[in-house]
Amino acid sequence: MDSGDVAGLSFEDAFRQLAAIAEGMEQGGLTLAEATARFEQGMRLVQHCNFLLDTAELEITQLRESYQRPASSGGYRDGSGAAGSEYPQGYDGDDDETEDLPF
Repeated sequence: MDSGDVAGLSFEDAFRQLAAIAEGMEQGGLTLAEATARFEQGMRLVQHCNFLLDTAELEITQLRESYQRPASSGGYRDGSGAAGSEYPQGYDGDDDETEDLPF
């Protein structure tokens, strides 16, 4: 597998391949050239996994920010629209259930 093949892998597939490489190297019995080639492939997989994780983290951050409503405006993020019109009457913006969320 060359570096071009790594770019098309999902995170899960890349992680499985990385685990297989690590397991094979732990078992030993490889020549120096084989171990070096597997290490290089493993580093490509690590780099790809890190890229996918960073991308997912950025997307999650952007999604969280897009759904957060500023407390001061009471309306849409840009201040337009009728304040509170999209929420039920009596809704104060304090949702106790969100306190248990991991983010």
